[in-house]
Amino acid sequence: MSTNTPQSAATSSATARPKAPYRRWPALAAASYIGTFCLVAGVAVLWNVAHGASWGENGVVVLAVSLRMLTVAMALASVQPWGARVPSWILLAGLWGAAAVQLMYPLAETVVKALILTGVMAPVHKGISNMSPEGWFNFGAMWVVFGIPGILFLLAALSYRSRTAVRSRWVLLGILGGVVLLGGLGVLIG
Repeated sequence: MSTNTPQSAATSSATARPKAPYRRWPALAAASYIGTFCLVAGVAVLWNVAHGASWGENGVVVLAVSLRMLTVAMALASVQPWGARVPSWILLAGLWGAAAVQLMYPLAETVVKALILTGVMAPVHKGISNMSPEGWFNFGAMWVVFGIPGILFLLAALSYRSRTAVRSRWVLLGILGGVVLLGGLGVLIG
């Protein structure tokens, strides 16, 4: 006689750890959000070139669009069947790196503005200390351009991590790689 009765099967499935929900929306939202940014920036570059600017004068924007298109591909690969051909450790590190790169600046400015507003830190002679309406507009725009996609990439990375068997060290290496990339871009741009 089998010991696997309907009641024992229900009990064993109730005590089993439920599988983490598979959430595609953060990756799809990140890809759409960044894709829209790339479309707008790409049209602006083409407009500039059509009106006499050189490709070299638009080099920073072309580099930014290229890197952001890479993040679009990573986000889509994390939720599309064709993404299974990409090693999961690369996708996990890339998603965490994209989140870190995009969240670093808005989070840093938020902390600095809070320190200045509370009197813990004296204002510096940089845009980060600008408390005028223009400075707050720029602060909000920075969160729209970098913060929202950074949060979406963070959610996509968490979702991908919950359904893949990848060592946690790739999370740390992705974050560190993103920070190093951001520093390198800062040096390159000046």
